[in-house]
Amino acid sequence: MRKEPVGAVLVVGGGVGGMRAAVDLAEAGLKVYLVENMPWLGGRVAQLGYMFPTHDCVLCRGTSDHGYGCTRPSIAPAFLDNNLHPNIEILTNTDLINLSGYAGDFTVTLRHRPTYVDPDRCINCGLCEGVCPVSVPSFFQVGMAARKAIYKMAPRALPDSYVVDKVPRCETCRRCETVCPTSAVDLDEQEIEYDLEVSAVILSLGYAISDATEYGELGYGRFPNVIHSMQYERLASRSGPTEGIVMRPSDGKIPKRIAWLQCVGSRDEKHPYCSSICCMYATKEAMLAKQRAEGAPEDVHCQIFMMDERAFNKEFNAYYQQAQKQYGVEYTRCRISIVGEDPETNDLILRYPNENGEFVEDRFDLVVLSLGALPPRGSRHLAELLGIELNPYGFCATDKFAPLETSKPGIYVCGTFSSPKEIAETILDAAGAAGDVMRLLSDEVGGGRAYGHEYPFLQTPEDLPPERDVGGEEPRVGVFVCRCYPS
Repeated sequence: MRKEPVGAVLVVGGGVGGMRAAVDLAEAGLKVYLVENMPWLGGRVAQLGYMFPTHDCVLCRGTSDHGYGCTRPSIAPAFLDNNLHPNIEILTNTDLINLSGYAGDFTVTLRHRPTYVDPDRCINCGLCEGVCPVSVPSFFQVGMAARKAIYKMAPRALPDSYVVDKVPRCETCRRCETVCPTSAVDLDEQEIEYDLEVSAVILSLGYAISDATEYGELGYGRFPNVIHSMQYERLASRSGPTEGIVMRPSDGKIPKRIAWLQCVGSRDEKHPYCSSICCMYATKEAMLAKQRAEGAPEDVHCQIFMMDERAFNKEFNAYYQQAQKQYGVEYTRCRISIVGEDPETNDLILRYPNENGEFVEDRFDLVVLSLGALPPRGSRHLAELLGIELNPYGFCATDKFAPLETSKPGIYVCGTFSSPKEIAETILDAAGAAGDVMRLLSDEVGGGRAYGHEYPFLQTPEDLPPERDVGGEEPRVGVFVCRCYPS
């Protein structure tokens, strides 16, 4: 059995943390296999429009600092089809099903589930989507819009290709196969299993959100104008179902009074921990509502009902103060126990104690439930498979003095799989986990920095694509315009 590191790393999870770790490792000259169980990269972050406390577009700021520039609405040019980092191999729609070996010499078994569309042939013409007779709720739009059985997650998905949700959605009418001009659709594609040899593993599994239907007393699922935080994020996003205009689901009107109810799925008997992010993203959502008001910011009333305001990271408290003083966001220390509705107007009625301890009744056009973070789905099974320990809450167990190391040597963790955290902290985790892997594989790192700056692992000019004469060809001009609201 080989005892020397093989110089390859498996990164499990294609969210912003996994992508950051992959780029950093690839820049160090290591081969990276980036495994994602969804058909596209981006994870939960791909559904968000803006990050706090800067209001920058998430996917621009959430990548590595290697000079790749802004890529909105994609994520990082190192992952684009025409500029894919040569040291990164993307394995989407793929599951990790077995691992054996030890640090420096792991053998992993992967199962690739078919997407039924060849991404190399798909030209994104959309003809297949147009003839598909099946419509289902869109996961990406959190059920607020429909998609077809053959679909793309977003206009600029990574990889930028359609997939078929064959079981149980597709009726196998084969209309998409017939209409495809490049024969990219193959509904007979089979899943495959294969082994890879890697030196280390980084787990960046992301997180799940609490199930709002478990809190029926708050009206979700009963009252149309009670939505949860991820639905609000999609409504506020320019790529959302309403193109960034927040509307009431009941009548399509612009809400003038919005309430956020905090700690839904956190700090309760079932989930006795703080999700860390809810206070700040609710503040961000309230500020966005104020900034986008048709008139003055004070024309929209935003009230956040909370137990405590936990603004503990860099610039977070200043952001919290800005929300109150500049935008007039109101914070009320109270945990709402029940939400009522006026059946004639679909307005929502909240009853809570004011500063004097007297109960008051207030009406709101829209109520947003700030959902907490849960361990990622399937994490318990994966932990048993890999032989790593979980903490009592279901997140990955780590040592206080080694927060990126799991209980098994050679397997590292970053992001929200170890504990709930916001985007910037996830990115720092990812960079740290990549650094730990580089330290483990120190003999393999840095050997390819003799040639080039953008891709320092390329050692000779022969590694570059051959030049060709483009004389006489039609000019190809790319214009990239990024307008990150608000700017």
